[in-house]
This record gives sequence, C-alpha cells and structure tokens, in this order.
Amino acid sequence: MAKAAYTHQQGICPICGKHFTLSEMEADHIRPWSKGGPTSGDNCQMLCVKCNREKGAK
Repeated sequence: MAKAAYTHQQGICPICGKHFTLSEMEADHIRPWSKGGPTSGDNCQMLCVKCNREKGAK
C-alpha cells in the first residue's frame, strides 16, 4: 500500500511539496484511523518524516 501511494504521488510530500525517497517517507491515514478511517489504498498517503511527525503532534 505504501509503495503504491509513493508511486502515485511520485515521491512528493503533499504537505511541503518536496521530493523524497521512499525510505524518507512514512505512510499516513488521510482520514485518521481513530476517527474510523480505513486502512486502505484510498485512505493512504505518504508524508516526509518531518511533516508526518509535525502533523501527529497537533
């Protein structure tokens, strides 16, 4: 699922707009799992580590 999302996004983090390698990114639920978001390809995006950690801290 993560590799498919990475390929679909062409390695671009949707928050900061920068390009990263797959190993520099983390899978993220678009609609949070805690709010009923499914673990599915349609609900997965790849964020760079920095953006994902900042998003999680809010």
